[in-house]
Amino acid sequence: MEKRSFVKRFVNPILIVFVLMSISWIGYNLSWRLDNDTVHHLLADVFGTLLFLSITFGVIVVYSTAFFRGASLLERVIASFVNPVIWVIKEVFRMFTSFSVTESLYFALNPLVVWLILGIIAQMGLIEIICRWRLKKRGEKVRVFNVPAILAFALGIFLVIILYAWGRGENVFSFYLEMYRAIFGPGVGI
Repeated sequence: MEKRSFVKRFVNPILIVFVLMSISWIGYNLSWRLDNDTVHHLLADVFGTLLFLSITFGVIVVYSTAFFRGASLLERVIASFVNPVIWVIKEVFRMFTSFSVTESLYFALNPLVVWLILGIIAQMGLIEIICRWRLKKRGEKVRVFNVPAILAFALGIFLVIILYAWGRGENVFSFYLEMYRAIFGPGVGI
């Protein structure tokens, strides 16, 4: 498999998803300006769904594209996290309007971000196996199943399920709030 330039194997796969993520975010946030409620809700639903898919499952495009363009494992892993990290940083900055810097940074540890990270790890493991299978199908000598990919997939899925199964995520969120209170105090209105 040919190793392409850094831009083609690392930057371009990130940009594909980043552009979709950005357009979706802009469309979602501007849809409320429309006078027609039906069109507003339709566009908000479409752009909101695309935003969710690009953040949560954009790793499928980034990782597999980087893989077949010759990116190293480290490059593929870093590339897969760039767009979700950009989204988390954007959300942390959004928190600055209501919370202190440290409270806003703590927001980056919320259960949705933890699930996102675990989901990305699981997807990378699965995509690695699928990409290797495709190489083998093309006739290249490659082991389809390798321990790191299997562990990433299994551990990521296992932790997502366990954290959700523990009270359908409510206990994880309660723990997150208790840690917030322990660090920052009770807050306003509690």
